[in-house]
Amino acid sequence: DDPASVIETLAERMGGVVPEDAAGLLVDYVDRTLRSRTSGVLFFAILLVLGSGSAASQAIVKAANRAYEVRETRPLFKIWGISILMGLGVTLLVAALVFATFGPEIGGYVRRLTGLPGVFLTLWDALSWALAFLVVTLALAILYYLAPNAELPFKWITPGGFTATVLMLAASVALNLYAANIARYDQVYGQLGAVVVLMLWLYVTGLTVLIGAEINAVLARLAEERKGVELVQAEEEA
Repeated sequence: DDPASVIETLAERMGGVVPEDAAGLLVDYVDRTLRSRTSGVLFFAILLVLGSGSAASQAIVKAANRAYEVRETRPLFKIWGISILMGLGVTLLVAALVFATFGPEIGGYVRRLTGLPGVFLTLWDALSWALAFLVVTLALAILYYLAPNAELPFKWITPGGFTATVLMLAASVALNLYAANIARYDQVYGQLGAVVVLMLWLYVTGLTVLIGAEINAVLARLAEERKGVELVQAEEEA
């Protein structure tokens, strides 16, 4: 009922995860979209998301195949379906960040409905971040399971997924401090500085995802050498 307050809260909470300039750029686009509310803008946004999401998914697939040293032999329609499922994994990741961002507001609403004591909010904050962490690891597990063209067992918590999650949060905090105190992209590029910071944040986030995939691939190959069995099989050989 009050989009302005939601946008203000979103801008405040995103500052802890996304660099300030990038958060301001995203919030500004959300605000203008809500103000215009034209069907053409929504349709164009959906097409843009599908196109960029498909391109990102294909890039992850290529990187995962290279990490596991397998060739891509799956048909195009299967790759397209995998891209949709990988997009679902990314949606889970974003939903987890949004849930953690608005965790205090949700907890306060639940407390008002149930009349629970104030300690509930402390427990709720810890629970929301723990749940966000689990959902992020689940989203990464989906990406790492679907991306390579190989028969791999599905595991929720993997060394690569756990490392990527920690690196993602740490890199976001470090990039936030760097962009705010050292880089000063706004002074060099003006209004385009926010776009530069956003693209840099997306690049670093994608890099952490690829690092996690590489860690899982290396550990799988080490396990193969130690056990003397073939754990990673290309799908045409399985």
